[in-house]
Amino acid sequence: MRWRHLLPRVYDAFFAQHFGLLPSQVETIPKVLKGENVLLIAPTGSGKTEAVVAPIAERALDFRGQTYALYIVPTRALINDLETRLKERLAQCELRLAVRHGERNTIRGKVVPSIILTTPESLEVMLTTQPDYARDRLRDVRAVIVDETHLFHGTRRGLQLYCLLERLKHYTKHPLQRIGLSATVANPQAVAEFLQGSDAPLEIVSVPGRRKMEVYISHLFSPRFDNFADATAAQIHQDVLANHRKVLIFANTRVQCDWLAWQLSERVNVPVLLHYSSLHRDYREWVEREFRQARRAVCVSTSTLELGVDIGDIDAIVLWSAPHTVSSFLQRIGRGNRRTDTSVVYCICPQWHPSGELADAEDDTLRFLALIRSAVNGNIETHTFPEYYSVILQQLAALCIQFHSVAPDAFLATVQRAPQFAHEETLHEILNYLASNDILAYNSRRQMWLPTDKFHRMRGIGLFWSNIGGDSTTVVIDESEERNIPLAELPREYAVGLNPGRIVVLAGKPRLVTQVDHSGVRVLELQHDTAELARYFSPPEPTPGEVAHGMRDILTIPDTELAALPIQCDCWTKETLKEMRHRLGAELKTKSVISKWVDGRWILYTFAGSLVNWVVSDIIRDDQNISANADSWRISCANQVDTQRLQSITPDWLRGMVERRVGTYLQRLSLPPLFRYLPRHLQKREIETILDIGKVIERIKKI
Repeated sequence: MRWRHLLPRVYDAFFAQHFGLLPSQVETIPKVLKGENVLLIAPTGSGKTEAVVAPIAERALDFRGQTYALYIVPTRALINDLETRLKERLAQCELRLAVRHGERNTIRGKVVPSIILTTPESLEVMLTTQPDYARDRLRDVRAVIVDETHLFHGTRRGLQLYCLLERLKHYTKHPLQRIGLSATVANPQAVAEFLQGSDAPLEIVSVPGRRKMEVYISHLFSPRFDNFADATAAQIHQDVLANHRKVLIFANTRVQCDWLAWQLSERVNVPVLLHYSSLHRDYREWVEREFRQARRAVCVSTSTLELGVDIGDIDAIVLWSAPHTVSSFLQRIGRGNRRTDTSVVYCICPQWHPSGELADAEDDTLRFLALIRSAVNGNIETHTFPEYYSVILQQLAALCIQFHSVAPDAFLATVQRAPQFAHEETLHEILNYLASNDILAYNSRRQMWLPTDKFHRMRGIGLFWSNIGGDSTTVVIDESEERNIPLAELPREYAVGLNPGRIVVLAGKPRLVTQVDHSGVRVLELQHDTAELARYFSPPEPTPGEVAHGMRDILTIPDTELAALPIQCDCWTKETLKEMRHRLGAELKTKSVISKWVDGRWILYTFAGSLVNWVVSDIIRDDQNISANADSWRISCANQVDTQRLQSITPDWLRGMVERRVGTYLQRLSLPPLFRYLPRHLQKREIETILDIGKVIERIKKI
């Protein structure tokens, strides 16, 4: 047999239980065995992991006693899941698999791991602090696998990973075999070039296969919020649980997840579980085990379960409000019905927010339809890399830790193919600014920048490892059991305002706050009809321009094309869509932007995406002193806007507005803590490239 001949030492461990290899494996295994760089794009459930790990294991057997490969993934949950899937198989091949992330470290030991599962942040720690056991492991690495590559491309974490792989190559003193895995990529060539770095180009292996969809869109209506929980449970029971045993519900925010888990657990006769990132690791892992083993259950989750964590076979996916991107939509629906070729998806447009405020079911309806049409046509949003100076600052700080001093040429030497905007002059500016803030000190004799006490304090609280934005957190301790159990994390800004006696929904249940101190928030579970929803300060996820353009298309495409989409709609959805197409469709066929008075407010329909509309609404507020709100396709104003005046806005005026509003964008764009330590003009430039000021001006000219 050809494959047993190609993989003589590992074939049985990986494929003995299979009836032949899958297409992704047939295409990829020979290339990886030859040491080629590969980007494998294949649908969920197509055997991508085995397609690259099996040949890497075969090659690793020729380098016993060395760490041959790093397997880098975006989340700790996915690492733990991959460990379960791969550890025994690799052990059968006499290869050791180790894990390194913020909660676990198994790379020590007499037997050197052949493959290490890790995250970019943990690779940063290993590469930067270099304790002996980590330094020796990394020195021999010859291959790097990057899973879910699309989640890194165009992001700060992605640029950090790019620099880390260049630094790893510099440390090992030999080229790296680079392998990327993804199910959803809009521009494969751009992703391949990103992952390539200074090594050989990646060959793109794209395995076709798009699963069928069976989609039901419904409006979850309740005339009053007081009855909304009952209406929610009744509809989910009638439409979903009556026909399916195991259901995964995706919501866009932790507050929505908490509310759904709380209300459903009291109203449906199946176990209701909860999963999101700020729940404690032990709690998340317990949820994953319980849901995987259950015959009947509901699990409510944010995007944490979008990725390939093993939670068993799911009968149906419920989307509570529309996700913001096509890639997220595809990842979510791909978690269901893995044993068939059809994803069963229930799209719910809720009438109310958990807070009791009215939701925008019209927006959800239009976005759902745009996502479905894009998925059917294979259209996925693209990404570009803004000028992330905050990542360059973080990398300079990491190099300072690694070598006890830093200079611009150190960055340019270790990151052989540096980002175009990381000029030597810019690196000097960043280092001098850090010195002016007593974070570094310039040594003129050595012409190097050295760490100060302030630098070491910042290092001590972990500021130099990550480029993920977010608030500092406080742990929540559950005192309901005999031993105190860490339950979740809350934003510290919210947690310090809690007082004993408050009843807050945490981890999907009402809990009584008993104590708040430096060690955390202590709570007791209790039954209660009313409870406060915890506050999280994460900004809303922006909807890309491609999705907003797709929403516009839904209003203008022919009836026959709309009818051909694989959806069934309830009466409210049909009537709402019909009314929107009648009200807006005809004008949108001849105009790029239209405006109307609706319910006493002036609405500008731009279909430009969240970032563009946020900036335009800020321009309206600053320039014309008119109250304005924005989503991805509309800007709603208290008064009519002078569009001629709006069109006269110049790039210089817009850049000045961005500079005045840096503080606002710091929160809205979830910028990392180190962003504050950039020179002001680089802060401004980073924000301008994220917002794509040129695109904003272009859109304004069309109004």
